[in-house]
Amino acid sequence: MNGVIVVRSLLMGEARVTALVPEARIAAGMLPHGTDLPAISLMSVSSVDRNIPTPGPKRRVTERVQLTVLAASYRQVKAILAAVRSAATDHMPAIDGLFDVTVHTDSVGPDFLDEETGIHMQSQDLRVSFNEAR
Repeated sequence: MNGVIVVRSLLMGEARVTALVPEARIAAGMLPHGTDLPAISLMSVSSVDRNIPTPGPKRRVTERVQLTVLAASYRQVKAILAAVRSAATDHMPAIDGLFDVTVHTDSVGPDFLDEETGIHMQSQDLRVSFNEAR
């Protein structure tokens, strides 16, 4: 779940994102039922460790993190995603316990509307790479 921690740290450090979504509503994992909108859910989709010929004290990991925005309007979802992409694009943040961290945007999911609740949603995948201690 280190990639999720990286993405959450990036988003919480970006004023454009937290102006649209309060820090308390940027959550790792499933959002609790009844969470106020807008909100962002962060989930790990996959993670790959790279074997290297002469392993040292660190291992290279690439994790795909899916960020899902939930909001009351389509326009709000798009504004939040634009702020998220700006915060996450090609960054190399400093995260305790992780080294040589890089974050790149990946694919964007489809527009989605839950007609019963009126919640608009869209996802953005991020590729998070880092070295971690073995």
